[in-house]
Amino acid sequence: MFKKPIFFSKKNFTLDTSGRSPAFFLKNNNLKVDQNFYENLIKFSKINNNINCRICIHKSKKAELHSMIVLINSKNTFNVHRHSKTSEIYQLIKGSIQINLFKNNLKSQTIKLKKKGEIFTVLKNKLHIVVPLSKIAIFHETKLREND
Repeated sequence: MFKKPIFFSKKNFTLDTSGRSPAFFLKNNNLKVDQNFYENLIKFSKINNNINCRICIHKSKKAELHSMIVLINSKNTFNVHRHSKTSEIYQLIKGSIQINLFKNNLKSQTIKLKKKGEIFTVLKNKLHIVVPLSKIAIFHETKLREND
């Protein structure tokens, strides 16, 4: 069971632990994502052994468009992966990240997002890995639903 800051109350969020990292789904529409969200995401990660975590702005896993505020911590490991049905868009919010792209299982390109607001798109079927360059990194990730 995860420890949760009061911010992530059952009134406003549903916690889903079935994915690779814990995800908070918003229960209400039209919520503003601000510094308070980021600070509480950091707090949640810290009180749970620096776990990677996210806030899903979309209503459920079945939503066509998945929009997430993702926190990754440099103390964790990350896997090379691809998405066969969708591209992904990353927009940096805090910290810095490196996105490595692969061709024939060899690293072919390295992209670093170091400034808040920088954006990079990984095309569908492109083998890649996203790793934090800073202790923690927070970014907005957008992609289409993959599973039916």
